[in-house]
Amino acid sequence: ATTFFRDKLMFGKTKSSVSTLVNRSIDLYEQKKYGEAEKICRKVLQKDSRNYTLLINLGNILFIKKEFAEALENYKKADEIKPDYYPIKVNLANTYLEMGDFDSAEFYARQSLDLASKSALGWNILGNALLEKEQFSDSLPALLNALKLDSRDPWLYNSLSRVYQQIGEFEKALAAGWSAVLLTPENEDSQHINFGYLLYETAMEKSSEKAQKYADLWLKKYPHNKIAEHMGNAIKNNINIERANDEYLQNIFDVFAPDFENVLCSLNYQTPQHIADFFEVFYSKNSTKNLQILDAGCGTGLCGKYLKKYAGFFTLSGVDLSSKMLEIAKTKKVYNHLYCQEINSFLSAKKQEYDLIISADVFTYFGNLDSLFTNLFFSLKKSGRIIFSITANEQNNDDYILHISGRFQHHENYVKILLNKKGFLIEKQERLVLRKEGGQDVWGYIFSAIKM
Repeated sequence: ATTFFRDKLMFGKTKSSVSTLVNRSIDLYEQKKYGEAEKICRKVLQKDSRNYTLLINLGNILFIKKEFAEALENYKKADEIKPDYYPIKVNLANTYLEMGDFDSAEFYARQSLDLASKSALGWNILGNALLEKEQFSDSLPALLNALKLDSRDPWLYNSLSRVYQQIGEFEKALAAGWSAVLLTPENEDSQHINFGYLLYETAMEKSSEKAQKYADLWLKKYPHNKIAEHMGNAIKNNINIERANDEYLQNIFDVFAPDFENVLCSLNYQTPQHIADFFEVFYSKNSTKNLQILDAGCGTGLCGKYLKKYAGFFTLSGVDLSSKMLEIAKTKKVYNHLYCQEINSFLSAKKQEYDLIISADVFTYFGNLDSLFTNLFFSLKKSGRIIFSITANEQNNDDYILHISGRFQHHENYVKILLNKKGFLIEKQERLVLRKEGGQDVWGYIFSAIKM
C-alpha cells in the first residue's frame, strides 16, 4: 500500500560550493541511472562522510532498490548532520512506512510536517501510517489535508477509500475508489484491481446496490479492461460468464504474488493439506513412488512439498499463468519443471503424460469445466488420477454460479455427472472447509477420480 511514494523521494539541490560530482550524482539519479549515481555517492562519501546531500541521494538510490535497511542508515546519518531538514525527515518516514514500522513512520512524518506544514507527502505518509495502525479517526483528517494539497494522486484516493470503508461510510469509500481508477493511466491495472475488491467487500457488507451502481459505471467506462470485465460482471451476478479471462488472472496473481501466502495464512487456507490427505489414502501403501506428477495451477508451490515424495527423478512439474507466482515457486526447489502457460493450452499438448494431476483452488476460476476435464483426461496415462478442489455452490441447483468475489462455485452433482461423462471414475469425494472468507467458512469438495 505504500509503493506510491517511490517517485516522491526528497532531496535538496546543492549549493554552488558543492562539488560537481555531487550534482552529477543527483542528475544521474533523476535520469534513473542508479548504478552510476551510486558509484559516485560511495566514492565521494569515502572522502567526505558528512556530506548530507550525498547521504540523502545514496539513501534514495537504495530505497529504489528496496534495500530499505541501508537506505535508512544513510538517512539517519544525514539526519544527525542536518537535524532540521524536511527532505530527510520525510524520507525517514517514507522508509519506515515501507518497512512496516508504522510508529516510526508516524513519528518522522509529524517531524516533517513541523518543518513543512503544507507538505502533501508528509500528510499522506502520516495518514497511511495511522491507517495501518487502525487509527482511522486520526488517519482521515491527515489524508484529507493531503488531498487539499494534491488532488491528482490516485493512491491517495485509494487510501481514503480504505479509511471510509473501515468506518462504514461505503458511499464515500466507493466514490474515492472510483476517483483512484479515473486518475490512473489506462495502461495500469493496480487501481482497477483495488476497485474490484472494494466492490466485492462493499457488496459483502450488505451494500450490494451501491456496489452494482459502480460496477455499471466501471463496465461502461472501461469496456475493454479485462479486470473490469470479470470483476464488474461478478458484482452484477452475470450468469453468462463461463470462466475468468487470462489477462485478469495473470494481473491479479502477479500483483498479489509477494503477499499471497501471508494472505492465505490469514484466511486459514486448508486446501493443500486436504489434498495431501487424499495422497495418503491412495499412495501411502504403494511402494511405487516414481509418479509423473503435474501441479496444475501451482501458484507459489503450496502443494509442492506434499507432492515431492511421490514423484520420480525429475518428474514433478508445475504450470501456472502467473510468472510472479512461479518465481516464488522456483525458490522452494521442489519442482523439476515450471511452465508459465494457460492450463488448458498446456494440457492439450501433453498426451498421456501424467500419472497424477492435482489442482488446488484452480477450478474456481472456471465456470464451465467441460473443456478442462477433456484436457485432463487427454493428459493422463491409463488409470491416471486427478485430485482437485471445487468451491461448493449451495445457493441453488445451477451447475455453477459466479460469486461476487469473482470466483466460481460448482454444484456437486454437476461435477460428478461431468466427470463420468468425460470418462472418469470417482474414487473419493469429501465436503470440507477450504478457507475463511469475510469471517465465514468457505465449504467445498475434494474429489479424486481415475481415468477409465
